[in-house]
Amino acid sequence: MQKTGRPGVRAGLSMALMAAITTTAAAESAKDTEARNAAAGFAITTSLTVMESLGRQCGTYEGDAGTQARTALQGWQQRNNRYLEPALQRVLMLTDAVTATAGEADGRAFAETRKAEFTGAARKALLEMFPDGGVTKATCGRIVAATEEGLYDYRQHAEFFPTLQAMAQASAKK
Repeated sequence: MQKTGRPGVRAGLSMALMAAITTTAAAESAKDTEARNAAAGFAITTSLTVMESLGRQCGTYEGDAGTQARTALQGWQQRNNRYLEPALQRVLMLTDAVTATAGEADGRAFAETRKAEFTGAARKALLEMFPDGGVTKATCGRIVAATEEGLYDYRQHAEFFPTLQAMAQASAKK
């Protein structure tokens, strides 16, 4: 968690989060809560990474290269968005719970910290995808091929996918 400059905010947010989780997810075990939070963070970070690489970077090429990137992105979204939505809802639920338990300022701080964590992890992943910092047709072709093969799909990550599936199933029942 990032320091916000206010004394005790980190400890306060941690306590508020624990109280909020206890209140909002009373039926969850600590292990389930940890797994769901980790899976949600993974899903959001992966989505940011795929959207940035294929949509904003590779998707801006004109002609076949851009079309292939945008098509690969659409395919990825069709395969994965049903798992992303419950992950986003989870973070919103936790933010609302922190806000209800600790107040508006702590809720905003919690949300900003999560946003910074997700975007920071996505930036790190993008540096690995575009190691030299340059967006080239060759690099984009490699990313498109990997996406079309499903390498960035949530189901390829056994440590998170069962939890994402359970979250999606629970969300569909609501």
